[in-house]
Amino acid sequence: MDLGARQRTRQSWRRRAGSADVTPALAEVPVGDPARPAASFATPAVFRGLCSAWPACRWTEQSLARALPTVRVSRSRSGEYPRDSASGKPCPMETVPTARFLAALREGPPTVYVHGEVLPDALIADCPPPHPLLRGERVARRSLWLSGDGARSPLHYDLPMVLLCQLHGRKRVTLYSPRYHDLMRPQCSTWPALTAQERIAGTSLGAAELRGCEGLIVELRPGDALLMPSGWWHEVESVGDARDRLCASVGLNWPSIADALPAFASHRDAVRAYPVLTQGRVVAMMHGEAKARAALPRAQYDLPVFAE
Repeated sequence: MDLGARQRTRQSWRRRAGSADVTPALAEVPVGDPARPAASFATPAVFRGLCSAWPACRWTEQSLARALPTVRVSRSRSGEYPRDSASGKPCPMETVPTARFLAALREGPPTVYVHGEVLPDALIADCPPPHPLLRGERVARRSLWLSGDGARSPLHYDLPMVLLCQLHGRKRVTLYSPRYHDLMRPQCSTWPALTAQERIAGTSLGAAELRGCEGLIVELRPGDALLMPSGWWHEVESVGDARDRLCASVGLNWPSIADALPAFASHRDAVRAYPVLTQGRVVAMMHGEAKARAALPRAQYDLPVFAE
């Protein structure tokens, strides 16, 4: 990307944030070396063209509808997911024929979104884990994202590492380090939080709290992939293809949530406003407080969930 293009990119992101002085610290996500193992990356990296040979990059409306006759969609008048800011409520979900969903994208605003659904078995072979980047890693989840132009997932963080692979259309992603956790004001009672809803920021992108915070931006084009280490905050905006308004992505998540938690230990000193999730609290969530106390020694009950 030439210097002029970089400046235009930064300017467009400042405008979207709503104020020229809100996002002065945003920089472009650096290009990563796909020959390195993913576990060696402590910060986000973009890999241009990494997935361009995937059969998934050649999906058509017809092939999608054949392999995936129906999809579970979220509906949102505002285009924001998983909570609709127009109603202030979680987006209602329903199952619809895939052909009808794709037709709805062509007709207008981004009111429907296939939002992180598990990739169906019929499509897994079209999205092989890229090597050597993911060699030795066992992908725990493959998620499918289908939306129209302007659909947006709010600032949030994930527990596993994520490789977001762009197939059709474009995606604009803003990222912030886990060290800004308290500034994000997530709706949770512990850190890290185990439920997706609790990992959504209460602070919006462009808020005064983030003025001067060092963030990253990137625009993914078809075939590109973005690596996001555990705990990195990110907001994602869809830019639909000019022909059919479709934006399609697949996310590869690894390791399992339990195996991902140790990565959070390095960010513990930056989190002061939220109590650390303990091993006993996790057991209590599943089996109740009394059984958890009986099953675990006191010392283990109070250990951070990411302690070895």
